Amino acid sequence: MKKLLRFFVYVKPCVKQLVWAIIFGALFGACSGFGMPVIFDKVLRQIFMDQSTTPHTVGYIIGVAMLLPTIFALRAIFGYLSGYLMTFSSLEVLRRMKKDIFKRIQSYPVAFFENFNSGDLLTRLTNDTASVQSILLSFSSEIFRQPLQVVGAVSFLLFLCFTKGQVVVLLIFFAAVPFCILPVQMIRKNMKRFAGKAQWGLSNMAQIFSENLDAVHEVRVFNLQDSQIKKFSEVNDSIKWYSLKMAKYELMQQPFMEFLAASMVSVTFVYAYFSGIDFPTFSSIGIALYFTIDPIKRIIRMSTDFIKTMPLVERISEILDYTSTVPEPENPVEIGRIRGELEFRDVNFAYKDRVVMKNANIVIPAGTSCALVGESGAGKSTFAKLAMRLYDPLSGSVKIDGIDLKDIRIKDFISNIGSVPQYPVLFNDTVYNNIAIAKENATKEEVYQAAELAYAHDFIKELDNGYDTLVGERGDRLSGGQKQRIALARVFLKNPPFIVLDEATSALDVNSEAFIQKAVDKLMHERTMLIIAHRFSTIRNVKKIIVFHDGEIVDFGTHDELIVRCQHYKHLYNQQLSKMGTK
Repeated sequence: MKKLLRFFVYVKPCVKQLVWAIIFGALFGACSGFGMPVIFDKVLRQIFMDQSTTPHTVGYIIGVAMLLPTIFALRAIFGYLSGYLMTFSSLEVLRRMKKDIFKRIQSYPVAFFENFNSGDLLTRLTNDTASVQSILLSFSSEIFRQPLQVVGAVSFLLFLCFTKGQVVVLLIFFAAVPFCILPVQMIRKNMKRFAGKAQWGLSNMAQIFSENLDAVHEVRVFNLQDSQIKKFSEVNDSIKWYSLKMAKYELMQQPFMEFLAASMVSVTFVYAYFSGIDFPTFSSIGIALYFTIDPIKRIIRMSTDFIKTMPLVERISEILDYTSTVPEPENPVEIGRIRGELEFRDVNFAYKDRVVMKNANIVIPAGTSCALVGESGAGKSTFAKLAMRLYDPLSGSVKIDGIDLKDIRIKDFISNIGSVPQYPVLFNDTVYNNIAIAKENATKEEVYQAAELAYAHDFIKELDNGYDTLVGERGDRLSGGQKQRIALARVFLKNPPFIVLDEATSALDVNSEAFIQKAVDKLMHERTMLIIAHRFSTIRNVKKIIVFHDGEIVDFGTHDELIVRCQHYKHLYNQQLSKMGTK
C-alpha cells in the first residue's frame, strides 16, 4: 500500500470529483445493501401477511409497487454518477502519470538508458500504464460501492437476526468469513510472482520486435529469419504460460465463493426448518445474505486485480523514482553565451566496473578546434560525453570558462552546445522541420541559410517536395550523406560556441565527404570544437590534437609537434597511412 501512496500527488487535482464519487458510491451501497432488504422485509412481506385481514386500496398498492423501481432507479443513478466520476478521476490520474513519466525520461542522463532498453521503456509507458488504467477503472468504480453495500447488508442482517432472535444465523455468517479471505491469501503470492514474470516477458517481446524492425537489413542479409522467429516464439510461449498460471489461480475464486454462498444458504435452510422459522423471515435473511455475499465476491475479485497491478506499479515506480546521475545544481551559476574554454582537472570515469578515463588533465583554449585521436576504446567518446555533461566524472572536475559543469543548469549549458553524431537521427517529419528544431521560432531565411552553409540546400531543392519532403522514420528516405548535412544544418542554425562532431564522414562516399568537410571547416571558425577522429584525413585543418591511449591523455599539440615527440601518435598516423597505401 505504501507504494501506492506515492501516486497521491496525481490524485490531488481531481479530489473534488473523487469526493463526489465516494458520496454517490455510499448512496449506491445504501440503496443496494440496506434499501432492498428493508423493502422486501418491512413492506412487501407485511402487505402479503395483511392481505386477508387488512385489504389495501389500489393506489396504496401501486405506491408500494413503485418503491421497487424507485430504489433501482436511484441505485442506477448513484451507480452511474459514482462510476463516471471515478472513471474521470482514474483517467486523469493515468494521463498525468504518463505525462510525468515521459517528461522525466526527457531529463534523465544517458546512463539511464544503459539500465533500460527501448522496448522495456515503451512497454512501461504504454502497456503497463494501460493495464494499470484498466484495472484502476474497475477498481475505482467498485472500491466504495461494494464495501458500503456489504456494510448496509450486514447492518440489516444484524438488525433482522437480533429482532427475530436468530443469532445462530449470524454465527453461520461470521464463521464463513475466514473462508472468504482464505482464497485471496492462497493466491496472492503466486499471482504477484507470475504477474511480474508476464510483464517481464512483454518487455522482452517489445525489445525483440523493436530490434527486429531496426535490423531489417541484417536479418535478411544474414538469413536470420528463423532464429528471430524462434527467439520471439520462446518469449511469446513463456508469456502464455505465465498468463495461464495467473488465470488458474484467479479462476479458482469464483467457484469457491459460489459454493460457499450455496453452503451458507443450505445450512441456514436446515437451521430455519428445524427452528420453526417462517418462510417470509427465511427469505428476508436469504436476501440479506445475497446482498452480503455478492459484493464480497466482487471485493475479492478486486483484490486479485490489485495483486496483479502491484508488479506494474513497481515497474512504473522504477522510472519515476530514478535518481539522476547528472543532477541539477542547488545554487546554479548563471551563464549567457560561453566563450568555450574547456578544462579537465584530474578526471576519472568508469562504466560500471570498467575504467575508461584515468586522471585526465587538459585545458583547451576558447575557439580552439581539437581532434581526438586514438584506438577504439581509448577514451575519445567518453571525453566528448563528459565535455557535454552527458555523464559526470567519478572524481575530478570538468569546467567551461572556469565554471564547474555541475554548477551550471543543464538546460543553460546545452543551449551553448551543438553536436553531430556519427549516425544522426532525423524525425519522421519534413526536411524543414528537421532543421528548424535547432532554434525556436527560426525564420525561413535562417533555415535556408543554415542549409546552404551545410551544403544541403541544393539536394533539398531537388527532392520531390523540397523542404516539405517527409524524410521517413529515422530519415530512411535520405542517404547517409544527406542526413549528415541536415544534422550539420541544425548546428549552423543553432550557432553554438561549443561543438562536438563524432567523425561525420567516416561512412560516406567521396562526394558526400567533400561537402561535409567543407561545412565542418566553416564551423571551426572561432568556435571550440571537438572532433572524434577515425581518419586522419578529416582533421587536417584542426588547430590542436589530443592523443588518447588506454583511457589516458598521452599528449596534446599540433600535428607537426606530435609527429616529432609523440611515438604513439606517430604510430597511429603511420599505421593509417600504410592502410591507405595498401588500398
